[in-house]
Amino acid sequence: MLPQSHVAYTWLTLSLAQDTLQVAPDADYRLVAAAAMGSDLVDKPLAWAYFYRKHRAAVLFAHTLLAYLAVAAWTVRRFPRGWVYGAAFLGHALLDRIWFYPDTFYWPWRGLRFHVWRKQGSEQEEMGRAYWHAFTRRSELWGWELGGLLALAWVVWRHRLYQPRRLARFLLTGRPPR
Repeated sequence: MLPQSHVAYTWLTLSLAQDTLQVAPDADYRLVAAAAMGSDLVDKPLAWAYFYRKHRAAVLFAHTLLAYLAVAAWTVRRFPRGWVYGAAFLGHALLDRIWFYPDTFYWPWRGLRFHVWRKQGSEQEEMGRAYWHAFTRRSELWGWELGGLLALAWVVWRHRLYQPRRLARFLLTGRPPR
């Protein structure tokens, strides 16, 4: 899943939870967005710098069960009112369905290797090509991305962020205007 879809699904979930369950009224949507992309913000630069060329892996340490449990525990323990950011980080694993990649998800318990991106048995030379291959061969990915666009549109519509003044306030405060 691409980063903007992680953010859109997470924002929509938070927005609905705030209205229906009255939870996390002071959550900063900017920090929620960073937490929702947290695994990719850690792993993609590592993959680009080293791991992809050497090991053909782009989903690394921050996509492991160990990382998700550690971040969730640390967030709840250190910032009891900041549980929403830990939940956003955990949501990344759900949206990526990372358990389908057990070499990565259960690292290091299944060994010290990560899931390798392959193209019909041969390894991809570049991470960009691997994404291109995934999106041209797996049509269900387009459904997830279209869903992300719809989720973002719903958040914009719900909070009337199409109005420049409301959008500016949202960007400056990290909270949707009431």
